[in-house]
Amino acid sequence: MADKRSALKPGQITILELLYKYRFGSRQLVAESLGIKAGSSLHEKINVLIKHKLVGKRLDQKLRMANVPAAYYLTPEGFRVLQALPDHEYITDGVIKSSYNDKTVGQPFITHTLEVYKFTNALKSQYPGLQVYLRRDMARYSYFPENPPDAFLSLKTEGGTRLFFLDVIAESTPRYVIERRMAGYGTFFDEGSWDVTGNELPALLCVAEKGTTETRTRRGARAALGRLDLDEEIEVYTTTYGALINLTEPTPIWTSIEDPDELIILTDI
Repeated sequence: MADKRSALKPGQITILELLYKYRFGSRQLVAESLGIKAGSSLHEKINVLIKHKLVGKRLDQKLRMANVPAAYYLTPEGFRVLQALPDHEYITDGVIKSSYNDKTVGQPFITHTLEVYKFTNALKSQYPGLQVYLRRDMARYSYFPENPPDAFLSLKTEGGTRLFFLDVIAESTPRYVIERRMAGYGTFFDEGSWDVTGNELPALLCVAEKGTTETRTRRGARAALGRLDLDEEIEVYTTTYGALINLTEPTPIWTSIEDPDELIILTDI
């Protein structure tokens, strides 16, 4: 392991850190994070990491025929190499143990993880100052829900820093799952679990796969939060996959569940 650490170049370490953060990543998504094209150079760098058994590759042959990209992930050896580097003490043995599931986890989970990566990348392209924290980041802090959002976002605006919990919601997600999710957030905030941060409550952002998904999400959120006797209002905003993807500048794509006819940009939430 010592030889592998000493042989790693800074660019290779960055790739390992990205795969740690996002759990799964395609070559295109990693390239976007690095601000480069997903060409042969990145392909070769990833293949070297695979050769040294620091990175694994998931690609079902049937999905390959459907042009679904390969998903890359850190192997336990890759975790240990990162863990041994300075300032990586947050990578615990428990985190490494949980990573063993990545070799066999189902394709729906991988697809969802890649979508979270894709949409947070899209948001960062609109708002370059946006800070994105994923579940492995959030696990380091006690003030996030036990079942955390897909991503936690922090964005500096003229009116101050705005915080968001973001969830990506597939068309296959039943309404009761959406309601349970929203009720969990409502209870978490109402019990004062966020108070230790000294920050205002994050707004909830839901990126829905289709228009029908967005409608179901709005109705589920209103129903779930409406059943709770909350001391403080929780803001919920929705958009769709199609509205968010491929945008490179701030665009009014978000709607409040209380006023679905008005489109607003993230900094105005």
